[in-house]
Amino acid sequence: MNEKKASKNVIKVSQALGFLLSLDDNHKMDRVKLIKLLWAADRLHLRRYGRTISESDYYAMAHGPVCSLALDIPQMDKDGIVLSDADKEYLEEYFTSDDRSTSMQKDVGDGYLSESDKAMLKEAWEKFKDIETFELSDDISHRYPEWSKFRKFFETNGGRKNIDLEDFFKNPDNDEYFAEDEDRLEAARGIYEDNKEAQKELAVIFGIEG
Repeated sequence: MNEKKASKNVIKVSQALGFLLSLDDNHKMDRVKLIKLLWAADRLHLRRYGRTISESDYYAMAHGPVCSLALDIPQMDKDGIVLSDADKEYLEEYFTSDDRSTSMQKDVGDGYLSESDKAMLKEAWEKFKDIETFELSDDISHRYPEWSKFRKFFETNGGRKNIDLEDFFKNPDNDEYFAEDEDRLEAARGIYEDNKEAQKELAVIFGIEG
């Protein structure tokens, strides 16, 4: 498959998901668990290096924070999933999904992943691999500010809410999974804010609407 036909973001997130799947002996995982592991890796990476691995939008949904593209990829054949034909062709070569699980049928590679990306994906796997899916999604991920700020909304509503990645830098009262040295956290936040400002300036220069 010629990767140039698929979008860069789809390839990057596919490789991140594939990397996580490769850590499982069967290269197969409950889809909710897989998506939550990517959230954990993104949270770790943003808080240490100033960017997420997925470089994608995040939403709060009933079962916690979700990388929007990571949600689309395992459900590429579902109605309402907006992926190009080239993206779908690329994904069909590497992944299969049923109602609950996603499997990697062929090595998707890791050329788009940095060493820090892979390190944080491994760390997320080691922290959460033995935790049951819905404990991770409905208990642990619900403790963190990017989701907990919407708790009352989800008590009576479905759907989703946009997540501001700035909330990934915030801490709950007790944090046994993502605690970070404050100086390092502030340095990562500074990198994130500088990159965000640079993107805004480029958007103005090239007339791109954000």
